[in-house]
Amino acid sequence: MERPLEDVLVLDLTRAVAGPITGRLLADLGARVVKVEPPDADLTRFIVPQVDGHSAYFAQFNAGKECVSLDLTTTAGRDVLLAMVPKADIVLENYRPGVLDKLGLGFDALAEVNPGIIVASVSGWGHGNSRSHRGAFAGILHAEAGVTEMVARRRGNEPYRNDPMSHADTYAGLHALGAVLAALHMRHRTGHGQTVEVSMAESTLMCNDLAATDLTGQDPQIGFKGGQNWAAVYPLSNGRHVTVTLDLTANFGMKVITAAMDRPDLRVDPRFARIEDRVHHRDEIEAIFAEWVIQFDSAEAVEAAIGVKSVMAAEVRTVAELAETEWARERGAFVDVAAGEAGVPLTVPQSPWRFADADSGARPGAVAGDRGQHNREVLTELAGLDDEAIDKLEADGVVSAGPPIFRQSAPSRR
Repeated sequence: MERPLEDVLVLDLTRAVAGPITGRLLADLGARVVKVEPPDADLTRFIVPQVDGHSAYFAQFNAGKECVSLDLTTTAGRDVLLAMVPKADIVLENYRPGVLDKLGLGFDALAEVNPGIIVASVSGWGHGNSRSHRGAFAGILHAEAGVTEMVARRRGNEPYRNDPMSHADTYAGLHALGAVLAALHMRHRTGHGQTVEVSMAESTLMCNDLAATDLTGQDPQIGFKGGQNWAAVYPLSNGRHVTVTLDLTANFGMKVITAAMDRPDLRVDPRFARIEDRVHHRDEIEAIFAEWVIQFDSAEAVEAAIGVKSVMAAEVRTVAELAETEWARERGAFVDVAAGEAGVPLTVPQSPWRFADADSGARPGAVAGDRGQHNREVLTELAGLDDEAIDKLEADGVVSAGPPIFRQSAPSRR
């Protein structure tokens, strides 16, 4: 079965997460994606754990790409990339704004050899503003965009701490995917390429479902509230934990639990009679409910005992535990890929689409290549280089493969 983007060629100059996730998903949609990596490598290659020298973190965002290592700080490296651009549809990059222009590889240079090229740029703060020059990692954006503060406040003003997941990176990469697909569609209509740039900051704000709520300046404790922090987590009899989608301070939540527990007396308890009282005594009503929940040994049992279809319970699991469920097997939610020339097996999440009349997703055994693993075949096919030319580029250090070459200075990426 054909794939939606199997006629699309992508040159992926990105590193880390924002950018690489876009390239991975384009590959899952059928695009041919060539990862163009510098001699000092994508830093995620070094993230632990390493399985036989290969990072599972790197594999998750780079499976299905062909890997070329090219020093774009050299004139020869720039020329090799420009030789591939006429065959490409999309160039992905997440340098800091202005760096690609300094390398002589900005949109004007690329469009000169391919007027239909689409250049997608991901950066921390976007281009052409007072913060464009600033670097950006996910934790920086979480702090600046309200995520770190909101999490602490919504959890009872607990101490600030960073989330382990890189939300700002992944959100930006997903927004970049949407923008690239829109630009491709527009090119079909106009015949022209263009640049599209996405900021991690705005992507984080767009995915914060409580952003508009916070902008009101109000934080009401009474009423139908947004967010999921009101659904507490409770221990089960077997030592596992379950979350239940109920705010126990709300009238509906109180009605549900007093009926399930057969505790009508709680409705007249002065601590819980009104919403205002329950908000003040939230910890106490949750503790009473926890004493009831702990008699059960599964989320299904809790759900059945509550007996209200709109109230759901879910067991707290690890990713590995979810991967072992019947649902994961039925859905094909995870896929085994092959890391490097040795083909080291690693399991990564599968992309979420299921088309009625098209194939998608990382193919089983998709390669997350070593640095420069596909140099020769890609440069022969896309740049028109013969073996002698590639040998010279290798001798000059413009093209390389294997372990990273560390340098004292390199273009600032983000």
